[in-house]
Amino acid sequence: MIDVKISVNNVDYEAALDTLLPVLLEHLSKKSENAFLASVLSKTKGVSSIAAKAALKALPQDTRDELAVACLNHYKEDIQRLLTEASKQKGIALQIEGIDIAVAQNSEAGQ
Repeated sequence: MIDVKISVNNVDYEAALDTLLPVLLEHLSKKSENAFLASVLSKTKGVSSIAAKAALKALPQDTRDELAVACLNHYKEDIQRLLTEASKQKGIALQIEGIDIAVAQNSEAGQ
């Protein structure tokens, strides 16, 4: 087995927000300290994307990174499938067994 580490930086949170808002609301509602924010955003229906973008700007970087990890974990199986297919297209037959997605221990240091 081979382990591959991929680091992700410079995430455009606002651009991805429209697509990922339902995933973020689900993630926030499960965490007691963020349940209020999720409740407010889910009740504002038409402006939830605008409100979420404003709220996102106010969040600390580590919280934004945590939300990005939640979204990536939500789509983990799709990512695995896409990586396997891309490898096959390049003539490399392999199967992605799993992906571990987590906030880097020193994510604040790179800012």
